[in-house]
Amino acid sequence: MLVGQGCLIYKLCITLIVFIFKFVNNSYKFNSSGILKNHKNLSFKSNIEKSRITQGFIEWFVGICEAESNFLIRVRKNNGEIVGFEFIFRIALHKNDLNVLEYIKATLGCGRIVADRNTWVLIISGLNDIEKILIPLFEQFPLNTKKYLDYLAFKKAFFMFINRKTVSLNKQDLFSNIINLKNSMNDKRENFDLPKNHQIRITGNYLVGLLEGDGSFYLNKSDMTPRVSLITITQDRMLLEKIREFLLKQLDEHSCILGSSTKLIYINDKKRIGNNKPISVLEIYQIDYICNILIPYLDNLQFRTKKYLDYLDFRTIAFLVFEGKHLIEKGKNLIIRLGDTMNNNRLSTNTNPIVLNEKERSELNELIKSEPLVKVDSEGRAMIISAKKYIRSTYIIKATFLNDSINYFTNGVSCAKALHVSNNTITHRLNDGKPVKNKDGLVTALNIKRIKVYSK
Repeated sequence: MLVGQGCLIYKLCITLIVFIFKFVNNSYKFNSSGILKNHKNLSFKSNIEKSRITQGFIEWFVGICEAESNFLIRVRKNNGEIVGFEFIFRIALHKNDLNVLEYIKATLGCGRIVADRNTWVLIISGLNDIEKILIPLFEQFPLNTKKYLDYLAFKKAFFMFINRKTVSLNKQDLFSNIINLKNSMNDKRENFDLPKNHQIRITGNYLVGLLEGDGSFYLNKSDMTPRVSLITITQDRMLLEKIREFLLKQLDEHSCILGSSTKLIYINDKKRIGNNKPISVLEIYQIDYICNILIPYLDNLQFRTKKYLDYLDFRTIAFLVFEGKHLIEKGKNLIIRLGDTMNNNRLSTNTNPIVLNEKERSELNELIKSEPLVKVDSEGRAMIISAKKYIRSTYIIKATFLNDSINYFTNGVSCAKALHVSNNTITHRLNDGKPVKNKDGLVTALNIKRIKVYSK
C-alpha cells in the first residue's frame, strides 16, 4: 500500500484541530498549580479550593463517570401531589473500591457513601453541592458520551427548580417541564445526538478513568495475545474513534504510517444480543506497540481502582509474550495461569477465585528473570533465537527513487506492486540494499530499506 507523506499530513491536521479547540474553548481554565478556576458565575466552596482539585483528577473523574455514574431526578410527592424534586448524582463502584469513593468524596468535599449489595455508591444530592461543585466541574471538562446529554437535561431541570421563584411560568407548567426533562434521561433517552458545538476531548487521565470503568486488560488464550479493550454502546462509537486518533497522535511519523493503515487500534461493532444494546469495542493487541508504546505511556498515568492490579498482571504477561516465553510449554502454562487470576476472578465477591500458589509464583518469577527467547533486530524483525526463525515483523518499507523522492509502503506486497517487481525481488533488495530493477532491467527504485516502528 502506497502511503507517502499522508500520515504526516494526518498528524498535522489533528494537531491543528487540537490547537484551535484549545484556543476557542476558553472555559477550560486552570491556574499554574493545576487548580480548577471558577467557571463564569459558578464557584467552588472554599474547602474545595483548599483540597486542591487538580486538572488530572478532574479528567480522570470525568472518565470514570462516563462508565460508572448517572444523573437522576426524583419526584417528591405529598398525598399524591407533586411538591418538589430531588436531584441526585451517583457513582457506583464494586465494594473492593470503597477506598476510591472515599477518595473522591474527600477530594470533592461533599456527598455521602451508601452500600448497595456488592457495590458502594457515592451520592451527591445537596443543592449547594450540585450548583457549586458538581456542575462547575462538568462545565470545565464535559462528558463525551450520551451521558453528556443526561447531564444537560439534569442541569437544565436543576436550574429551573432552584430559580422557580423568579421565572414567569406557573408552578404546574414548571413542574411539567422538569418531568419532561426527567423522562428524556438515561434508559428513556431516544435522542443520542450531541450538540454540534460539543467537542470530544481526550487526555491520558481521562482515558485511564474510562479504562477503569469500561476497559479490560486480559489474555486471549486462543492465540496467546495480551489485549486491551474498551467498550461503549454503539451510539458512542465516535468516542472510540477519537481515542484512536488520540493514541495515533502519540506515535512517531513512521509508526503512524503503519498504525493508521492497519488494525493497530481496531474498532468493531457488535450486534444486539437479546435485550442488550448494540456495542462497539476498541481493541489493541499488537505486542510491539503494547510493550514499547502503550505500557510506557500508561506507566506515567495514575490508576486508582482495582483495575490497576489487572494492569500490572497484564504488563507482566505482555513482556513475557514479547520475549517469546510463551513458546515453551511451561512458560505458556504459567502465563495462562496468571491470566486466569485477573479481572472478575480477583474480586472478593468471587466465591471460587483462582490464585497462584507459592510454587507457581516462584516459577513465574524465575520465568520473568530468564533470558528472552526472542530477539527483535534493528529492522523490526523478531526472531526465535534458538531456531533462528522469524516469527513476526514490525516495519515499513522506505523506497528512495532516482529523483530523490521517497515513498513508504506498509508491506512487501504493496511495494512490489508499485515498483513492478516480484515479492522475492523486494525481499532480496531489502536484504542486499541494491537498486530495484524490473524485468526490463530498468531501475524502479534507487534503494529500499526496512524502517522499524513501534519502538521505544
